[in-house]
Amino acid sequence: MAGLCDYYSVGIDEGDRLNSETTGFGMRSLISKFIQTWLLPLLLILSNGFLGWLINQLPGKQDLKIDDPLILLLTGLCILALFILGAISSQSPPSATPGNQNWLVGFLPLLGGGILFGLLKVNYVGGEFSSAVFYTSLVLFGLGTVLPPVLLLPRRQWQNRLVWFPPGLGLLVMLYFMLRREWTAAFLALFVTVILMLFIHIIKFFIPVTNQLSPKLRAKRQQLADSFADWIWNQIDNWLLDLTSPFQREYYQSLIDICRDYQTQGLDKDCILNLPKVFVPIKIAAKEAANASQTMIQPLKDDGNNSNQTQIWDFLAAIDKYPAFRRMAVLGAPGSGKTTLLRHLTLTYATKQQRKVHPKASKLIPILLYLRDVRQEIVNKKPSLAELITQQVQQQRKIQPLNPPPNWFAEKLRQNQCLVMLDGLDEVADETQRQQVSRWVDEQMQAYPDTAFILTSRPFGYKTARLQQDVTVLEVQPFSLKQMQQFIHNWYLATEVMSRAGQEDLGVREEAKQQADDLIKRIKNSKPLADMAVNPLLLTMIATVHRRGSALPGKRVELYKEICQVLLEKRLRAKNIADALTATQKQSVLQVLAFELMQQKTREFKLSDGIDLIKNKLADVAGSGANPEEFIQQIRDVSGLLVEKEAGVYEFAHLSFQEYLAAVQIKESNQENLLIGNINQSW
Repeated sequence: MAGLCDYYSVGIDEGDRLNSETTGFGMRSLISKFIQTWLLPLLLILSNGFLGWLINQLPGKQDLKIDDPLILLLTGLCILALFILGAISSQSPPSATPGNQNWLVGFLPLLGGGILFGLLKVNYVGGEFSSAVFYTSLVLFGLGTVLPPVLLLPRRQWQNRLVWFPPGLGLLVMLYFMLRREWTAAFLALFVTVILMLFIHIIKFFIPVTNQLSPKLRAKRQQLADSFADWIWNQIDNWLLDLTSPFQREYYQSLIDICRDYQTQGLDKDCILNLPKVFVPIKIAAKEAANASQTMIQPLKDDGNNSNQTQIWDFLAAIDKYPAFRRMAVLGAPGSGKTTLLRHLTLTYATKQQRKVHPKASKLIPILLYLRDVRQEIVNKKPSLAELITQQVQQQRKIQPLNPPPNWFAEKLRQNQCLVMLDGLDEVADETQRQQVSRWVDEQMQAYPDTAFILTSRPFGYKTARLQQDVTVLEVQPFSLKQMQQFIHNWYLATEVMSRAGQEDLGVREEAKQQADDLIKRIKNSKPLADMAVNPLLLTMIATVHRRGSALPGKRVELYKEICQVLLEKRLRAKNIADALTATQKQSVLQVLAFELMQQKTREFKLSDGIDLIKNKLADVAGSGANPEEFIQQIRDVSGLLVEKEAGVYEFAHLSFQEYLAAVQIKESNQENLLIGNINQSW
């Protein structure tokens, strides 16, 4: 499966690009063929006919005193030039033409000549300038006749030579009048020739400029067109929903009300932030479930061009092409953003913004279920998926409860119109129940094989209750430096706006940017903070403590205290997950463990050694029946403060946590002399 995902992440983009290029080139070839076969000959015939009529308006050769040999010579040269241009342009390969669409510029002189001649005909030009204007319009018409086929020629073969033909002809005309001592006509010919040369140079300058601007303008135009089309379609869709399915619109509004806030469960809420304003797209990568990392804290890395990392939208957009992507298990460490990802997906679909996020995203009805809330219903009654969804939707609102039409969700599931998101398999605390819930999910995936499912879990929870269906396993990647910076800027701006009752002006944005830049600088200069900043939950806590005025990284005590409180108790309580011990009780046991490890000048400990170190303290706070091994595993799997570095070998998630807990233990046990005696020791 990892190989398939790798192939997708690299191959699908390349395939789409080639298909797009092939389609675009085919369309350009058809347009080019139409131009060469029909449009260009028609325009040339019209322009040549009008040019001939203009020439017929010239004074006779007696009035101009032109000899017959010169007339014949000029006529022959014109016929030969037009024959050569026509022959070469007709023999030019079609592949050369699509890249050179600036031939339209060649008709600008034709337009200019027409304007001048029109001004002459309506007597807007004084009599003393009428001859000069007439000759200028004549030359411009000649240039407009010759220039388009020249611009259609292969760029470096004939264009650069033949484009100088009109100025050269103008110089010959000037020389002719000079020999006849007709100085006014010679000066006029020189003036027109200089104008032509300047015009040619201007065209040569603007052609590469337009070549550079055209793709950007086309992209912008396409973007605006897509946005406008989506807006129109959303209006039509809303109108149709009101007529055909008023429940669906009410259901979408209920999802918007539930998912619009940025929730950090367990954190003290200074203010409620808007999820789209704060959310930073997380990266995911194909991973074997056995190799998924449980570690919250990792070294902060700069952005790399890792082709294996992509976004969940890339997989959702490809479910029709790759059926395996219809069933995904997204694994991630505590606080890595799994629940926030599903809430953002739900909000995006409910507001019908999926095409703005990914142009190929399908239209799906979002369904979000928290497995910790429905586990008892699944274990006791084993309902069908449609029955469970209907029941949960009916309980979604206390005021004006939703009432789905009979079999509404069953019909939508049968028609493969839904995206079913099941959050938190690991949060089903009892392992037996977790396995029962996993089997139920397997049955629903089998009952609706073409419906899109996304299951989220921490790695440990999935490993003990793996799905048996063919599932694409994806791992949430830690924040990169760029993602960290974007999140801090988003978070600070949203926080400043909300703290000022929604006011957002230049002063608010400036204050938010100044604070965000200060925090980013502090994180970059502190490795412990940088290592924690890869985790969205820990990064939110860092930002919260920084905004309260704590001078990070100097005063980290408040930060570590908040982290321990959140991970050991507050987060569990916010999710209604029962636990026998409080955060204070758990921390007192971990303090003993951290203190003993510091005395041994080590970070690592074997499970058996850890049990010996904490068993007495655990018995004091939890009673003699408490199991030390289960305590260590619970801190590892649920809180994330301990990690299993290798089989049977543990350590704290970061040395700074071990140092903080040991320092608190020293203070509470009044052993400050121990610190004084070892002040020169790095440990």
